[in-house]
Amino acid sequence: MLATGAATNAKAAFRDDYARFVTVAREGTAAVSEMTVQALWYDQEFSSDSLVSTEGQALRVLSPGWWNRSEGPDFRGAQIQFGDAVRSGDVEIHLDHAAWRQHGHHLDPRYDQVMLVVVLDAKPPSSLPRTSKDRPIPCLLIGNYIDAEALRVSGAGERGAYADEPALGLGYCAEIAKTHGVDRIREFVVQAAESRMLGKSRAIRERAERVGMNQSVYESFMAACGYARFKHEFRTIAQQLPYERVVQLARQDPNLVETAFFQLAGLFPDSDESEVQNAHLARLLRLRVDQLAGMRSMGFSWKRVGVRPNNYPERRLSGAARFISRTSRQGLWMTLESVWRADVGEIERRRLFEALFPGAIGFWAEHCTWGGPRLSKPSSAFGSGRLRAIIGNVFLPAGLAYARQQRDREMEERVFALFRALPKEPENRIVAAMLPRVFGDVLPAKVDFRLQQGLIQVYQDWCEANPSCRNCPVIAHLNFDRAKEG
Repeated sequence: MLATGAATNAKAAFRDDYARFVTVAREGTAAVSEMTVQALWYDQEFSSDSLVSTEGQALRVLSPGWWNRSEGPDFRGAQIQFGDAVRSGDVEIHLDHAAWRQHGHHLDPRYDQVMLVVVLDAKPPSSLPRTSKDRPIPCLLIGNYIDAEALRVSGAGERGAYADEPALGLGYCAEIAKTHGVDRIREFVVQAAESRMLGKSRAIRERAERVGMNQSVYESFMAACGYARFKHEFRTIAQQLPYERVVQLARQDPNLVETAFFQLAGLFPDSDESEVQNAHLARLLRLRVDQLAGMRSMGFSWKRVGVRPNNYPERRLSGAARFISRTSRQGLWMTLESVWRADVGEIERRRLFEALFPGAIGFWAEHCTWGGPRLSKPSSAFGSGRLRAIIGNVFLPAGLAYARQQRDREMEERVFALFRALPKEPENRIVAAMLPRVFGDVLPAKVDFRLQQGLIQVYQDWCEANPSCRNCPVIAHLNFDRAKEG
């Protein structure tokens, strides 16, 4: 059983009691939802270095595609390299092989452009799925490339920001909160948050074991800069332009990093350099010709419908480039580690992290597009809410990963202290739905980053697949502990 009560708050380290409870409670059950696998595919949060289809074809995911929230295949316009050939098409996600025919996809022309079926099952199918025109479709057994922890924290960055509004009413937890008070439920949610942070830290550490700490943190940072809408594209840019190379560019000329990012992203306008009147654009175009002549665009399609202009990829990539340049002298991880080593309180540590980011200066502080009007007031590429999200979803798990790897108790205590003190990040749909579902009318006095993370984890582990609360192990666990205390 999970430890409960106020005494656990004195423990200045991350607990994994919640993960052990999940393992026991789920024993013999299939608690993973299809949407969880969809989120994992969208975020590419699995070992993708050596993917192989069921027919033995090497695969490389260049883009997972756009998440389709209406009828038809789950992802549209994906780009996948099969051997030496790059193909564009749709991707369908299932938990098992039988679902393709059970859902009638083999008779539905809307699925004729599916080029890959991704299945959680780790065993190959008896026969390949086929389109309505009887074309066989390759399968990827994603269950062979992920572990239980990856499934539990899939979409760890901002899953709620791109998920549909969860259709959730009051849960039975709200009755417990009403009867026994909010503290009991809050403690459970907090332990889920700690387990979530441990899962994120393990993902960073495992990636660092393959590519190094700087590259691992750099990829996570870039994904966080891309928000939910563009996180995959930003992470792919970080993989295409490795950290060692980006630091070389930054030390040569900070504008080279922005130039390289824009070139890979395909975000330079199609115009004759001699006719460009924008001084900043002209400077970057000259750098592209002089220093990056062989660099090609990756062919991304930047869909901006529903995206606020302040969140356009140009502004975010520019801000990311300036952050990378500002930390290039000491190196990304060493810069972050020096903040973790500083003998300061939690508020000051957060401010030290925030000070690493660029302020509202330069061309992109006053523009959202190359040719658009000037903003009425200069705005930094990262608002305060986005800074908290990056600190919480990247810097915190990176610090925890390093502390655990080095067995550095003091550093873990500092990470834990900031985790407890970090203000909330911008609210997403899942958090908005889960607050009343879990707490009812007895809301916690304070909603911070830690509570938000716990609510997301509880949703993914329990509420998403069982909105009715029927036979929910959490309820039985909480009531059992309450009965013992009585």
